Amino acid sequence: MSEPSRLSSRFRHVVFPADPRGRKRIVNFAAPEELPLPPTHASPVLGPDSASFLHWLFARAGLEARLYRTETLQRRLPACLRMLRVRTPTQARHLLEGNAALIPTALSAMLVGVTSFFRDPGLFDFLGREVLPELARGRAGLHVWSAGCSDGAELYSVALLLAEMGLLGGSYLLGTDCRPDALARARAGVFEAAALKNLPLPLRERYFTAAEGRWQVAAALRTSLRWRGADVLKTQEPGVWDMILCRNTIMYMRTDATQLLWERFETGLRPGGVLVLGKAERPLGGKRLSILARCVYRRKRG
Repeated sequence: MSEPSRLSSRFRHVVFPADPRGRKRIVNFAAPEELPLPPTHASPVLGPDSASFLHWLFARAGLEARLYRTETLQRRLPACLRMLRVRTPTQARHLLEGNAALIPTALSAMLVGVTSFFRDPGLFDFLGREVLPELARGRAGLHVWSAGCSDGAELYSVALLLAEMGLLGGSYLLGTDCRPDALARARAGVFEAAALKNLPLPLRERYFTAAEGRWQVAAALRTSLRWRGADVLKTQEPGVWDMILCRNTIMYMRTDATQLLWERFETGLRPGGVLVLGKAERPLGGKRLSILARCVYRRKRG
């Protein structure tokens, strides 16, 4: 695309911001024949003190540290210790045992969820132009589940597109995450300006209000979404979903821990429904999923 991506006329000509450096942005949605997987390396080993602390911390939230990639845990542990202002995992555990209110914050430091509105604008342009209109053809609304939703920015992004189509009122949108503090932020719908950097200005003007240097999603939009605490590796949300978003979450988990997850996603999607993943994620072992575009997989009909 030599020009900034533009949503179809049904979205009131919302224009995504151009690259601030003036470079052309090319988006290729052609389905590749084969997507290369990252090179494999010998798995690092956590020290006994680190492993003991992380297993204890994750267990407090009903999670299992062994299901997450060791290199991810190693990379995030120093940030967790800095946040707690301690030097060792042993000190961190002693601190949290005496102040359980800090446990959710420590867990979030280990499972940091980086997200924003319309993250990957080309993808959301494609969802708005092609995917959502097709899924909604002849229907009053859609069922959308965001698994590992973090603070909800991506589910809110889908809600904005549905609102522009006049379908939000008839839709059911659910976000789930294992971190209580992330869900609290999602419910509040208050975001820093940086989270809105890819948000088209007309959408900000229609659906947001300024709130002490930040931006809050309009109440009418906030009350249309639902949020629930859940571990994506253990919980299958009931219902048949038109779209499931699980972006930049599974990449931090061990491959052998996610084998059943793909089957749950396939089962949860209605025939023709779509699964939206992050750039580094592939539905390995998915039997009823075919690639529709980069990061977008469709459950086969029939």
